[in-house]
Amino acid sequence: MKIKWALNELKKHQDSSLTLDGSVDLEKSLKERDDDIIAASPVSLKGLLTVDEKSVYYVDMTIEVTVTLPSSRSLEPVELKMTIPFSEIYLAADTSASLEQFGEEELVEQLQSEVLDLKKPIEDAILASKPSQIFTSEERLSDEMPKGKDWVVLPEDQHSNAMFSTDGNGDPRFAVLEDLIKDNNE
Repeated sequence: MKIKWALNELKKHQDSSLTLDGSVDLEKSLKERDDDIIAASPVSLKGLLTVDEKSVYYVDMTIEVTVTLPSSRSLEPVELKMTIPFSEIYLAADTSASLEQFGEEELVEQLQSEVLDLKKPIEDAILASKPSQIFTSEERLSDEMPKGKDWVVLPEDQHSNAMFSTDGNGDPRFAVLEDLIKDNNE
């Protein structure tokens, strides 16, 4: 599927929207941009690209991709199916439209060349939608955390760290440092 067009080519579609329906393989570039990505399926795109008479390009589509990421707990590969709404507006250099006429909630970008290339914006949407933590189905069902000889991972709700206590005393191991701070302030 094509995701890069010359603006002159798109101006031919001013009377009717260009249907975006197909897939594109972005696995290599996604893996180059994010080392955590183990694999990525071809990216499925469904939507419309609309051109108005002021050289404003509206792209509204849904992105679907399955990304394989390491589990946050065990580093086991986990497949994550993602469905991402994508809506952006692109302004050609010669447009009579201004950025101010669009709402704050709309994503508007001024094009720097005579080409509309959606590769990087699609990748950006995928990377921004990637969760910060991902677990295997077994890890989600289990309360068991990783452990080894002389160490164990505690869930955040069971973690008690005196260094971050709210009683104001702090970690007693750092009490010796208080004298140094007092000496510097005097």
